Amino acid sequence: MLGLLADLPRKNCWTIAEHAGGTSPDGLQHLLARAKWDADLVRDDLLAL
Repeated sequence: MLGLLADLPRKNCWTIAEHAGGTSPDGLQHLLARAKWDADLVRDDLLAL
C-alpha cells in the first residue's frame, strides 16, 4: 500500500518492490496474481497500523 502512495516516477512491480527494499518483483507479482488472501483480514491489519 505504501508503495502505491509513494512518490515514485513509475509505479510497477519492479519500482514498488525496490521501494519496499526487495531485490525483485517476484513476491509482489505472486501477491497480485496468485496468492489467496482474505480482504477483510488485510483491511484489519492496515487499520491496526
